[in-house]
Amino acid sequence: MTKDWKYYLGLSLFIYSLVPILVLAILPFMGMGLSEMGTLAVVFLASGEVAFYASAVLLGKPFLAALKTKFASWFRREAAPPKPVSRARHRLGVWLLAVSFLPYYAVLVYLLFFVPDNATIHFLAWSMVAGEVLGMVSLFVLGGQFWERLKRLFQWQDEQGSVTA
Repeated sequence: MTKDWKYYLGLSLFIYSLVPILVLAILPFMGMGLSEMGTLAVVFLASGEVAFYASAVLLGKPFLAALKTKFASWFRREAAPPKPVSRARHRLGVWLLAVSFLPYYAVLVYLLFFVPDNATIHFLAWSMVAGEVLGMVSLFVLGGQFWERLKRLFQWQDEQGSVTA
């Protein structure tokens, strides 16, 4: 990987995407009101998920492959070579990716129409964490082929057929 501005920006966004999950755990102890806490949790977690997807696009397939290899090394001796993704795995990954966005909208709708109590705000916050985790898991389920196709969405092809970023 070339260490240019895309690399450093992508790495910064990746690190930032992990911060909201950690901050959410200390949010109840910050002495804020429920509405302030809920608003901060929704905005902060949503920004973390957007940052994670933006970092995946900026860092590309080599970084995701290295990250996958690192996670795989924690659970098995050596990382297996990448395999083609089956149709069922692809459908599961797309489904997980789509479902990962639903908790944010559900929380926003709930906060528009209801005033949450202390127990509800904790449920809403943890549902957003679950959405964040589902989004990250979907990246690994979808595999490298999906990210190659997604990367092509952001490339411009001129009349001669040459591709530019």
